[in-house]
Amino acid sequence: MASADIQARIKKGLARAVKKTGSSDSQKVYIIKESGGNNDPLNPVTPTSQTIELVNAIFTEYDTNSIDGNIQAGDRKLVSNKDVAVVIGETITQGATSYIVIDVDTKAPTSDVLAYISQVRVQ
Repeated sequence: MASADIQARIKKGLARAVKKTGSSDSQKVYIIKESGGNNDPLNPVTPTSQTIELVNAIFTEYDTNSIDGNIQAGDRKLVSNKDVAVVIGETITQGATSYIVIDVDTKAPTSDVLAYISQVRVQ
């Protein structure tokens, strides 16, 4: 099976999961991508941000046995398809809640990314 076929199956699976677990008034999940800033105090450049919807992204919980030094109580997993890359340090929002991306497990058995499983923490 080609990676494009697997990517399509992942998208369909996430869409089915969202449909089964969500409702018509469920809040959408967004990622905030920042670019263009610098740390030069003499010539500062303000970064620009872009808010992008993570279509069919799903939050799941860590089980209590997973909580250790890296995973803290309250951390959540965010499963998203490969359409928008998720990077450590970015901000994820759902409604009024903002999360910071702590870690990202990129599922890519070859050079083709299939999905991202991100560890997020409430800001």
